[in-house]
Amino acid sequence: MTRGLRRLAQAVLALLWASGAAWLVLHHWGQRAGAFGPEPSAAEPWALRAHGVAATATVALLGLLYGLHVRPGWRARQRRWSGGALFGTGVALALSGDLLYYLADEDARAAVALAHWAVGLAALPLFAAHRWRRGAGGAQVNGAEAVRRQEAVAKDRQPSPPSRYQPRGRWN
Repeated sequence: MTRGLRRLAQAVLALLWASGAAWLVLHHWGQRAGAFGPEPSAAEPWALRAHGVAATATVALLGLLYGLHVRPGWRARQRRWSGGALFGTGVALALSGDLLYYLADEDARAAVALAHWAVGLAALPLFAAHRWRRGAGGAQVNGAEAVRRQEAVAKDRQPSPPSRYQPRGRWN
């Protein structure tokens, strides 16, 4: 994965986490007294909108990261536990976010909302554990070594050239 793509992914994920945390704070502690009782903060809907836009971009990033980062890392047997947990968390958050949008039953919606923001808040330390986990031997794997490993995995997947003894007729 290129440095630019990694930075883009991290920026989108940072916006996603920050907008979700901002909405949570504004929703629960940002209410103000109004003429007819407590009113939501004026920034609350904007935080939710930013969270929705970042969530849409994150779903696209999950697909991109699966092909460029998750599969090569999985085949190279690198950080499987933290990477698998992080990817599964992203998928679960995307599904629970869709449920929050479409669920009509208030009790079920409240349970999904609690799970969504609890898992969402926990995703940041999970990401940090995956990103900065030490490699084998206590040394962190640098970018050049990771690229070399990914190229080795990609080379193993290359199809071998056809044998000169295989028939190459019209029907083969």
